[in-house]
Amino acid sequence: MKALQIVGAGQFRIVDAELPDLQDHQVLVEIQMVSTCPRWDINMMAGRDMFNYAESPEYPLPIGFPGHEMAGVVKAVGSGVYRFAVGDRVAALEHIVPKGAYAEYAAFREEELIKLPDSITIKQAVSFELLKCVVIGLMQLGDFKGKSLLVSGLGPAGILAVQVAHLWGASEVVGIDVNESRIQYVRNLGLGTVMHANELQNQRFELGYDCVGAASSVQNVLSHVNEHVVIFGVLRGDITYSEDLWARGTKLESYKYRPVGPRDHHLLIDLVMNKGLNTECLQTHHSSFADYDQAIELLSQQEAIKAFFCPQTDFLSTGDHPGQSIAAAGKAARE
Repeated sequence: MKALQIVGAGQFRIVDAELPDLQDHQVLVEIQMVSTCPRWDINMMAGRDMFNYAESPEYPLPIGFPGHEMAGVVKAVGSGVYRFAVGDRVAALEHIVPKGAYAEYAAFREEELIKLPDSITIKQAVSFELLKCVVIGLMQLGDFKGKSLLVSGLGPAGILAVQVAHLWGASEVVGIDVNESRIQYVRNLGLGTVMHANELQNQRFELGYDCVGAASSVQNVLSHVNEHVVIFGVLRGDITYSEDLWARGTKLESYKYRPVGPRDHHLLIDLVMNKGLNTECLQTHHSSFADYDQAIELLSQQEAIKAFFCPQTDFLSTGDHPGQSIAAAGKAARE
């Protein structure tokens, strides 16, 4: 099979790799679509460790890494697999260990996948792994029916969080960012109330969800929230928990990952299939793997929300790639 491998800072190659050696409790998936995870991709290509910028990843990275948001079709199952059958349409809910999904095929454990109903498209499902993470973080806020929520950051996670909060009954949801093009993009989609972070003035909220991670963003959220703030983004810098926050009893906590089960699967499917959650809007740019570096540059410059690849065709050379250019595809997606 063909796969992508990052071999150094700013360096990648297309490689020929062996098909995964399927274990008894694994499922072999033919990957139909794989999406970038901006923080992972940007940092791996920039030579930075995802969680400690002072360190560098160990290159070359595993084949297909850091690709992990994918959807595809089951092509084979191990002897111990009971939940999936050949032909099932599936999406990833977990990172693949030790390799990644920037490849034509990948092997997953059963618990790393979710089975898709026919009514959900591959493009809707490709970033279910991110949706799962966003939902887990929002659940830490408890029951927010009838409560107001401030979401900081209108990247992929924030765009999902704004929608989920609305669909789950928040009385008011406001999304903020400092990037005017991001704000306008979300506003044009009609996903909710969005504004520049400096426009909040004295507005207050009961709950806060920070999808940026920068200390300045978290501090801004804390200054507008009374009850409870969850930091979903990877925290960079120090935060001041002031006396007035203590006096109000404002709760501040980091995102806490937990394993998912059947109930979570049902919630994800329900959000997209029945409640109308727009996940396709995250995929603003389509690229060939030969142009992977250009796609990551668009993410780094915040000109793309996410870029996606179709491994069964997108390992062709740039000149042979049948799709649109990255810029043209992004323009078409926005329109």
